[in-house]
Amino acid sequence: MTSMLAKIKAPYNSFGKFWSYIISEMSFNFIWPVVQTYSALWLVKYANYSHANVGLAFSMMSLMGLISGPFIGYIGDKVLEKKYLLYITAILLVLMGPFMEWIILPVHGNAYMMSIIMGLVIGLVMNGGTGVNEQYEQRMSFVNNFQYSWVRSGVTIIGFIAPLICGYVLSVVPRMFFWSLTISGLIYMVMAVFFIKHDSSNLAVLHDKKHDKVNVKGILKSMASKPFIFFVIFLLGTVPLSQIADQQVSNYFQSYFNTAHGTMLFSYATTIQQVIAFLGMLIIPIIIKKVGYRNGLVIMSMIMAVRLLIFAFARNWVLVGLGQILAGFYIPFWFVCPMGYIFSVFNKNEFATIQSLSTGAAVQISQTIFSWDYRCWLRSTRLSLNLPDHWGDLLSICCLWRVLLGNGAS
Repeated sequence: MTSMLAKIKAPYNSFGKFWSYIISEMSFNFIWPVVQTYSALWLVKYANYSHANVGLAFSMMSLMGLISGPFIGYIGDKVLEKKYLLYITAILLVLMGPFMEWIILPVHGNAYMMSIIMGLVIGLVMNGGTGVNEQYEQRMSFVNNFQYSWVRSGVTIIGFIAPLICGYVLSVVPRMFFWSLTISGLIYMVMAVFFIKHDSSNLAVLHDKKHDKVNVKGILKSMASKPFIFFVIFLLGTVPLSQIADQQVSNYFQSYFNTAHGTMLFSYATTIQQVIAFLGMLIIPIIIKKVGYRNGLVIMSMIMAVRLLIFAFARNWVLVGLGQILAGFYIPFWFVCPMGYIFSVFNKNEFATIQSLSTGAAVQISQTIFSWDYRCWLRSTRLSLNLPDHWGDLLSICCLWRVLLGNGAS
């Protein structure tokens, strides 16, 4: 056994330089299935929020991601391998349980204001923290010489474990639902403080000697460049509607059931989705080596388009579940291709800032707008993704737009 481990290339036989990153990914990203997939259902069913207030809360989450993203990216480009942002993220994640239990739930008088406050706070932790983790791990993948997608597979590992945990907690002890984030936050904090390490002798790979260090003038110049503009347009036509569908699909699926049985079935579909995504994360380096990051983005956009069309025309829970499972095929491309594209095309010294302004800020702007108009997700008295009036036509146009822009994102 020892001789076998000795043959494994470092850092894959190192806990601090590889495995601790996976555990930190798992512990932090537990927030996504809790918030993105189940919180809408929890807020409506147990906290007596209206669908409009839920939509407002999600808009505020996106807005906070938009506001905080550029600052987080700029600071990340300044501190590079230092873990200050990881520590702040860990503290905020630990405080999620007390925040929901002692601040949000006791206040019943002004649900509108509470939706705004809750959205802004959770948005800072979830969207801001995701940027912190992604940017740090992408850098460390070059410093420590590990496959970034293999570390990011921690997201999919927790993705097929978390729905089962969330489904159980939501059905049995719903009041403890958000305290699960405090527990995962403590695990994340331990990893960030004591275990996550890097190869200090290889930090030069993070610097681009052809360009100046990160500064506002250089960032503005990059934002005015053709590659950045095309990349942002591509993202605007690709991600927001898919993420909004993720927010509402649990309610859409549950609308076909009158009991908690629907919640458990949905958790099974989400678990299958994450198993597919996990397998995809293991093989995505081989695919990217063949097609490149740019073509990977095109493949991702086509899968997203098919999934949204399934949701738009679904008439039963089986098709909704199929659409939920289909997300497992594009998740590996979404996790890997945008970050790799940015690192390979733009100034490495501005990597985190460009990432925040593109996959972060640009996406959050459009998502904030779409999420707020929650009425487009309602039909008659029953929640549905079958969009009324001309929204279905607009959705089809957006799906075609994704594919066409995929061929121009260069």
